[in-house]
Amino acid sequence: MGIGNKLFIIMNRNDQLLVLLQQLELTYDEAVLYLALTESPNTHLGLATMTNINRTKVYRLINQLEKRGLVTRRTDDRGTFLVSSGPRALEAGIIMQEENIRRQHKALEKLIPELIKLEGENKPPFAIHTYEGIEGFKQMQWHELEAITEVLVFGNITVEQLVGSHYWSEKFRALAAEHGTVTREIYNRPYESPNFTSNQGFMEKFSARFVPPGDLPIKTPMVIYNDTVATYQFSEKKRVGAEIINASHAETMRSIFEHYWQLGAEINYLSRK
Repeated sequence: MGIGNKLFIIMNRNDQLLVLLQQLELTYDEAVLYLALTESPNTHLGLATMTNINRTKVYRLINQLEKRGLVTRRTDDRGTFLVSSGPRALEAGIIMQEENIRRQHKALEKLIPELIKLEGENKPPFAIHTYEGIEGFKQMQWHELEAITEVLVFGNITVEQLVGSHYWSEKFRALAAEHGTVTREIYNRPYESPNFTSNQGFMEKFSARFVPPGDLPIKTPMVIYNDTVATYQFSEKKRVGAEIINASHAETMRSIFEHYWQLGAEINYLSRK
């Protein structure tokens, strides 16, 4: 193998490592510095020269890496050098994040009932909330987990298509199943795959019926739960959503749903798996 091929393999491997390090929430420049120190100890000046990163910036980034425990200093007879703390330091950082998340979940479990109580005391009889983008859609869908009885959906679209993430969608369905949420959906066309989710708990409480578009054209996804009617308007370039919170409006939309539910043709997804 020639020197050129070896150099290409090394550069390609380093590019892959940089991508993985960025997935662990390091910036590109932090990942470059960390990888350089993993290969060999160095100084701030040496790193700046080696990586072409401004020396002042190197000092700042190394300081951040030291705070995260990813870089330490080693002193020997040649002087003081910066060194990587090793791969286990990355693992330790993730474990600490997991512990922080567990603490946050415990605090949230205590906080949510109290906040809901406060919200209910000051809740107006009519309100409209608007949202934009994928993060806005995620927030709207998270509100669906507050459903007391069931969630009614005028569909034609999966959660993945709305938010662009299968992982997030499956997490959402897992929480819905954990809460025991019953979901009924009316659509103009069945999903292309009956296996749109692997969560059996969700599917056990999910049912769907087909209504021809000539009887009920579903152009915009709509979700009804509690006193809320949530509408999702989206395209590849823009996502805009609105929640209308009003008991009377929700009751009207729920009656319309029930009318077409009785007319719809049932599709048993569990039997199609």
